Amino acid sequence: MKTSMIIIAALLLNTTLLVAEPLSTIVKGINPFILIGVEAVLILGYFANKWLRELNRACTLDFGYLNIFVVKSK
Repeated sequence: MKTSMIIIAALLLNTTLLVAEPLSTIVKGINPFILIGVEAVLILGYFANKWLRELNRACTLDFGYLNIFVVKSK
């Protein structure tokens, strides 16, 4: 079991290195602070979406169990 886990980890790392090599040539000329800024905006967008979804759930009115009977007077 331990050996197979080590082999799987080695395969994943090797695959990651094979994919990372061409990607490093593509992003070589990009300023890393731009990539960090984009990542920060994505993380902030994720948390804003999560917060707004929870706010929407908290503010949604559920009238499913509301029974209203209208009685007309004679």
